[in-house]
Amino acid sequence: MMNTRHETGATVVEFTLVLPVLLMLLFGIIQFGWLFYNYAVLTNAASTGARLLATQRGYATPYSDTKNAVLSAAGIIAPLASLNQTLTINVAVNGASCQSDAACATALGTASQAPAAGTQASITLTYLFAPVLGGSLGSLALIVPPSLNATMSELVQ
Repeated sequence: MMNTRHETGATVVEFTLVLPVLLMLLFGIIQFGWLFYNYAVLTNAASTGARLLATQRGYATPYSDTKNAVLSAAGIIAPLASLNQTLTINVAVNGASCQSDAACATALGTASQAPAAGTQASITLTYLFAPVLGGSLGSLALIVPPSLNATMSELVQ
């Protein structure tokens, strides 16, 4: 039989040396998983908004409808945006920003008069990302981007 009496403290020492690396790896997986999830939600919300805006020709409230659709599609990140994070929605038609229903309705055209061929309806979302673990992990918090951006464009129908 081996003499384990002299090796009893070795396991504790090895565990204390390996534990910080394992925890950093675990927290990194959690952090980047949350980052990618937020990016997927943001991209889906931008796509939903662009599709809706592209079909709003002739409607009276294209900006409000699009903004509500984006907030609805943003799901879990929309309530967080009202707390301490910010979700910025920029709506544009053919590269010109429209931040009201009247401006968007004019840019999209009427139901009987189509806009110029190739007119693009674009949505740009900017979300100030807050890491799950904040700045508690030092260097890990430094490599996470401070904001996530998603832009989607569709041809006006």
